[in-house]
Amino acid sequence: MDRLINTVPQTWAEAYSLYEQDYQSTNLVAKNHQLTLLRTAVFRYVLPKYNVPLPKGNKLTSIESKTAWKLMEKIPTHELKNALSYQDEVFTFLKCTLSIRRTYRMHLTKFILWNQQQSWWKWGVLAIEKEREKRCPKMRNTRSFSKDKPRVTERQITRGCPNFHYTLKPAEILPDLQQELDLFLKFQTAPVGNRNRQDRALRPVSGMGNVQAAKRVLGWLHRDQGIPLEELSLKKLVAYSGLTPEGKKDEAGIDAVIDLIEAHLQWLRDFRGASPNTELKAVECLVAVAKYLYHKASKQRSRHLVGGKQVGYKDIPIIEELRQLERDIMIRVNQTPRRSDESKKWLDWPVFLACVKRLVEECGERSACGKNRPLKVIAKSHQIALIFMLLSAFPDRSRTLRELELGRTLFNRDGKWFIEHAASDFKTGDSFCKNGQKRVVELPESLYPFLTEWLEKWRPIFNPKHGYFFTRVNGTPLNTSALNSYFRNRSYRLTGQLFTPHMVRDSIVTHLKLSGAGDGILAALADLMAHSQRTQAQIYDRRTPSQKVAPALEALQSLSAGILPEPIVEPLVVVSFENDDAET
Repeated sequence: MDRLINTVPQTWAEAYSLYEQDYQSTNLVAKNHQLTLLRTAVFRYVLPKYNVPLPKGNKLTSIESKTAWKLMEKIPTHELKNALSYQDEVFTFLKCTLSIRRTYRMHLTKFILWNQQQSWWKWGVLAIEKEREKRCPKMRNTRSFSKDKPRVTERQITRGCPNFHYTLKPAEILPDLQQELDLFLKFQTAPVGNRNRQDRALRPVSGMGNVQAAKRVLGWLHRDQGIPLEELSLKKLVAYSGLTPEGKKDEAGIDAVIDLIEAHLQWLRDFRGASPNTELKAVECLVAVAKYLYHKASKQRSRHLVGGKQVGYKDIPIIEELRQLERDIMIRVNQTPRRSDESKKWLDWPVFLACVKRLVEECGERSACGKNRPLKVIAKSHQIALIFMLLSAFPDRSRTLRELELGRTLFNRDGKWFIEHAASDFKTGDSFCKNGQKRVVELPESLYPFLTEWLEKWRPIFNPKHGYFFTRVNGTPLNTSALNSYFRNRSYRLTGQLFTPHMVRDSIVTHLKLSGAGDGILAALADLMAHSQRTQAQIYDRRTPSQKVAPALEALQSLSAGILPEPIVEPLVVVSFENDDAET
């Protein structure tokens, strides 16, 4: 059977017909017994994988044979590469003997090898397979975030509500207020001297968070309290330090400030349905504003120059009052259930990994029907897949992805890729990077081709105007909103869940805890994620109470009963009645 067939079969039926013709032409005196065994090998032991009913008797009926043949007329030739594995699955399901397995596997193998020897196989099948590898799976399904608009809370306020956007708009910030906000940001982030600030400099992103929160409270003062834009200033937020000119406690001033803040917190609860966490963020911002406004009135030294854990500004009454308000709100934070329905967001770790695999498959250059995809669409698919892959290999905070930068936090040395962080590059850097040490994480080799291809081929398509590794489609740096949108939209389309980047950390910790991972692995994961094992247990472990105690309950049920000790046998006491009889 070494004759080459130039006709290209499109289906299994056509391939079988060509094989049959070639067999009969080269075996003139042979009977068709071999072909019968081949048909049995395919009809009975392969096609059930394509939902053909299993034959009822030892021999196939004419109806069963016609049904099988019609199916073979629909199965494309390139599917022959799966035939042997499908046959093994059917063998196992039917519990076939070793003799049956050997006989029908041999005939199917001969048929496949004959096809592979034909001239059309290389350019008619392998080329098609190679072409199909560039195609994406079908991406459209019944789930769409933009269409379904899923929600995880029952809050009534939405983007269309009048109170949804209440922060000051850029056009409403007059030059004097903008200058004050800029100085406020500088005070929080610049490494100024001890006489100016009594605590460590904040990261720019944290300092800007306080600035944005201050704009929101100022917007409330303007829209709800009716204060004109010309009169807005940071002093309107915390009008008094709590000290009189003589240095005594100003109770009236303190009450005025606290009354205003409590009115704002009440508005957040009543009109926006805000959680205690939202209230806490607002008060934290006002503490920062008070430090900026009244730092020169404090007589304390910097916390860097005093022992223990003494906190600065303790001699400024309004700051102490705001700190007490923070503590009161924190009690409610710890006692209040989550506002969002976590069951609508959660993904188990294996499901998340399945999402990663699918997103990699969606990086094909052609659509499922073979059409060329736009280059920007392909590039976006590559970036999203790479983001998911990086978090599956290194479940760090989203800041690591947003601030990833080649030559600063991302390095390629001797063909290996590393993420390197100084103390200022991650949240707990001061605790994990002492004396100039760096946090170094070597990425797995499976990521190397994707990192290189993204840098060299796909990232330049967006024409980025910055040096960060990831970028938005418009060329600006990847921000928190865009990253969350990528995760939310893809996870919802693939799973129906509104998964977030931060929940990746919760998912892997919970999965390892449920899997019974040892203390060594959990300790190593805590180091990798740059937090303590206490934080790992308190924040990232999402097991339910029943899941946490399940191993103990199972262990209790598995314990064997012991053996009771031998009972203590009391010595036999002999009672004599002789004296009693004598007296009688």
